[in-house]
Amino acid sequence: AKGRHISEIGWAELIEGDDSSTKYLALHRTAPVGSLVQVRNDFTNQNVWVKVIGRLPDTGVNDRILIKLSAQAFAKLSPHDRRFRAEVSYV
Repeated sequence: AKGRHISEIGWAELIEGDDSSTKYLALHRTAPVGSLVQVRNDFTNQNVWVKVIGRLPDTGVNDRILIKLSAQAFAKLSPHDRRFRAEVSYV
């Protein structure tokens, strides 16, 4: 059976201290670790698939953040800003 399609809009930020990896990776609050999610920059309409490698901690600083992206994925979607409005979708 196919799961339901989930789509969320929120802020995307860079994973701090992650500039080593050339892969498209992400931290997300609810998407299952290991799953692929599509991240779309709301402003430029560009999108990229990233692999969820961990949970976004439920701390105050992350309250408004929907997803954190590895440097490579972030640079592809938003080379100019520190954060951007993103649509994240997955099954």
